[in-house]
Amino acid sequence: MILDDVRADVSSQLDAQSELGVQITSHNDIPEKGPVNRGLWFQIPQATAVFADLKSSTKLNATDGPRDAAFAYTYFIRAMTVILDRFSAKYIDIQGDGIFGLFSGRGSMFHAAACAVTMRTLVEREVAPRYVKSTKSGWNLTAGIGVDKGVLLVRQLGLGEVAQNEVWAGKPVNTAAKLSSLATSNEVVVSERVLAEYKKFSKPRQRALLWSCGCRGRANQGGLSIPAGQTPNLWKKIPVPKDTGLDFNHAYRMQSAWCQKHGAELCEALLTGKGQAN
Repeated sequence: MILDDVRADVSSQLDAQSELGVQITSHNDIPEKGPVNRGLWFQIPQATAVFADLKSSTKLNATDGPRDAAFAYTYFIRAMTVILDRFSAKYIDIQGDGIFGLFSGRGSMFHAAACAVTMRTLVEREVAPRYVKSTKSGWNLTAGIGVDKGVLLVRQLGLGEVAQNEVWAGKPVNTAAKLSSLATSNEVVVSERVLAEYKKFSKPRQRALLWSCGCRGRANQGGLSIPAGQTPNLWKKIPVPKDTGLDFNHAYRMQSAWCQKHGAELCEALLTGKGQAN
């Protein structure tokens, strides 16, 4: 009987794994591929996950035709992949209508933060307009983006050549995905621990990420030249629903995109820590 054969195969695999046990070795950076040696896992002590989710994609599939849905998925995933790559994500993975990237090492939090804001900005200014132009659809293409940090475990799992792929165990990826689902349209949501790290940034980085540029669309005003605290804070504290299973009570959301006038300057300051912030 097929069921008996499957049960026997599963039991055999679990017996073999039980004999091997699990070995965990520290790995300071995110590897291109997880280890394949049975029982071996890499542990990355500090990793940051950025997860971008195509909002209301279920409604898209239910109301629009397959051609429109194909354009939405293609444009969104390709654009987010380019952004993650350009901001030096060490690992990129697509999960259905979502995509995540992992950052580690020196400066990883800065690259993750700049990446998240850029995702939010370009979905609104590049991806959505291109989708409307290609489809004439009335569906609103938007994204929710979540960011979290912490310890990760990784290895390749599967059975020989069957479904062999990296598996990431730990809070950052799952938490970032949950935060992206809490985000409204074109919103970045970060965990409490991530915002606490943002507040430790150098002055130019804090100025670039935490505060409005203050220009209000006027030429030659605002940007890094305005002292921190003299313009609105970009982050709003929100309660986390108890049924999410997250290990914190509040998250922080940002609805702002990069300023058309000062965005390039602020992004550069965030990445390099250099600028004229007071």
